[in-house]
Order: sequence, then C-alpha cells, then structure tokens
Amino acid sequence: MSPSNRRTPQVAVLLPSSVKVCRDMRRGILRYVHRHGPWGLHILEGRDGEQKLFHMKEWGCTGIIGRPDSDGMQRMVQNAHVPVILMEDPKGEFLNKSHPLHRHSIVQSDTEAIGQLAAEYFIKNSFQNFAFVGEINNLWWSVKRGRAFAKRLTECGHHCHIYAGLPEAEQRDAGIEREHLCEWLRSLPKPVALLAAMDNRARQVIDACNWSDIAVPQEIAVLGVDNDIDLCKNANPSMSSILLDAESVSYEAATHLDQMMRHNIRRRRIFIYGPSHVVSRNSTAHANLNNPLVNNALNYIRNNACSTISVTDIVRHVNASRRLTELRFREVLGHTILDEIRKVRLENVCSLLKESDLSIGEITTQCGFESNSYLGVLFRRTYGCSMRDYRTRTCPPAK
Repeated sequence: MSPSNRRTPQVAVLLPSSVKVCRDMRRGILRYVHRHGPWGLHILEGRDGEQKLFHMKEWGCTGIIGRPDSDGMQRMVQNAHVPVILMEDPKGEFLNKSHPLHRHSIVQSDTEAIGQLAAEYFIKNSFQNFAFVGEINNLWWSVKRGRAFAKRLTECGHHCHIYAGLPEAEQRDAGIEREHLCEWLRSLPKPVALLAAMDNRARQVIDACNWSDIAVPQEIAVLGVDNDIDLCKNANPSMSSILLDAESVSYEAATHLDQMMRHNIRRRRIFIYGPSHVVSRNSTAHANLNNPLVNNALNYIRNNACSTISVTDIVRHVNASRRLTELRFREVLGHTILDEIRKVRLENVCSLLKESDLSIGEITTQCGFESNSYLGVLFRRTYGCSMRDYRTRTCPPAK
C-alpha cells in the first residue's frame, strides 16, 4: 500500500440492500463520503455470490459501519480491531450488554415513537377502531412498535386489535398464512385504521383486503413504515407510510466514524433515529369521511395533483357546482380545494427531497408548481425551513 493510500480511510460498509432502512442508511454514509471523503469502500449488500471481505487486515481496513447479520460476520468484526459503528440489528442482540459487540457505537431506531406517531395520525383523522399487524417473526422492534401504538390509543380511550403471533408454518409461507390473515381482517370492526410494522407487511395487508373484497381505505385504512417508494406507489391503492430519519442519523454516524479513524478516538456513542412524518397516499386518504362528494374529489386530487389541475378541474370531475364543492370541503376538512391541492403537492415535494437526487428545479416542475421562488416561499411557510435544509436535516411535519 502506498503512503498516500495509507492515509485514506478504508471502510467496510455492511448493509443489506433488500432492507429499505438500510438503503437509507447507506445513502447517508455515502453522502458524508461525497462531502468529506475520500474513503476507500467495500460495500457488502447481502447478495448471493457477492465478493466477501474475510481478510480485513490484508485489505487494509481502518473502519467498519453496518449490520453484521451472520455469526461469521460478527466474529470478523470483533477480530478486526478497528473503529466500528453498528447499525441496529433486527434481533436487538447488540443492545445486550453481554454481547461481545456491545462496546461499539450503535445506530438504533426509536421504534416506540413510530407507533405513537401512527396512533396520533389516525386519531387526528377521527378513527374509532384500530388494529396492528406485526412482523411475522415478532422481532423486538415490531413488538415494541405495536405496544407503543396500542398504548397511545389506550391513553386516548381506544382499543387496539392485535394480529397474534403466527405458527411456524405460516411464518415460513405466505400462501399458508393468507386465509388466516383474510379471516382476521374480515372480523375487524369497520371502518378501522390499521398500522403494519413495515411497508412489505402493509402491502400484504392491502393484497389480503383485495383478495377478501374489503375496500381500502373505506373499510380498512392501511399505514406502513419506511416509505419504500416502489412498494408504496405500486400498491393498489397507493400506500401511506411513515418516513424514518435513518439517512441523516447515518450521516452523523459516518462523521463519528471518520473522527475515530483519523484521530484514534474510541468513544462509544448511541445514535437514535425516529419518524420524520407520515407520507399520506390513497390507502389512508380521508378514509373515515362520510361525504361521497369530498371523497371523490380527494381521490382525484391524490391521483392528479402534480399535473396542471385546477379547482375547475376538480369541480368538473365531481359534477357539482363550485360553490357546493367548496362549501363541502370547508365543512368536512376545514380548508379549500386549492389548499388541498397545495398540501398534496407539498407532500410529494417532501418525498422527492428525501428519496431522490432531483434538483430543486426538477422537483418544482414534477410537483406541479410554476416557479422555484413561489415553491420556496410556500415550503418555508409550511415547514419552517428551506428545501435544501429539509433535504439534509428532516424538518417537523407541517401543522
């Protein structure tokens, strides 16, 4: 290794590409490297056939960041004798003080805050019945998420129906589980607001509802977690989800790893990421409203807000007078048709800021706004920060 290469950090990144939150974490790490690198990187995605990194010392490894899932990978990390930052593992093993990797810094989720946010989102939308569907193996983060969801509901005087743990055969095979899930969904009081532990599970719930002729969102409103764009936008109907702030906290973790590598610091830190906000789509879109005219208009807005639609287009679609349509909007939602169009467009702006590398100008056009300056003023007034700041540091959701 040349002297110049010896000064460049050589970092192993261990994050499975199949997991949405891990992809967000990797994006945060790479954003740090782009701004403050260079780092030499070997990225392990958990794919079959990918090139491993069993001999880290020979490779010149100076740091490790990620999720070592297998026992062999954990032993490799333990024996590497370099700064390590662990990304939260599904089983929660690294949180146990007896675990040999416990001494390292760790990034973990505030999974309880996610459940609380989901409860408050549904309560705000006037639901009275609630349900939770957890991860199939009842992993710790899913159990805590469901308990926090149910606890917040209980505090507000509501009961939560919990989809019970699955027998081993149903854990292994979705085909075997489907009828059990469908039967449980049919048994729920309607309308009901349902939180699923993650997007892939929420997608299964929506598919089971379609299989059982249960209307989503009219009978069951479904909310997922992670905001996996491909899963959410291609569900039928499109799926609402909670966006997590894993990317920005991973940027902070990469900063800490860089300091440990360059200055020989060995200081354990805990990095916590929580929910950013709910990205609302059709699976929860005003499902609890009992006004067909407003529901019809809202569905049209959700599907077309980012094209050049106007209030006139909405009125024409619902086949009612503008005065009546505006009146019903104010009665049911407390704001105008134009306010709703802007709200949906801004939600799409937020998603693109967090999920894409599109420029501000491209996002402005794609979300149906006429100018960057107008969108910039509206965004700051709504979220309290600029779009560039939002992209790097999650802002609170609009009130």
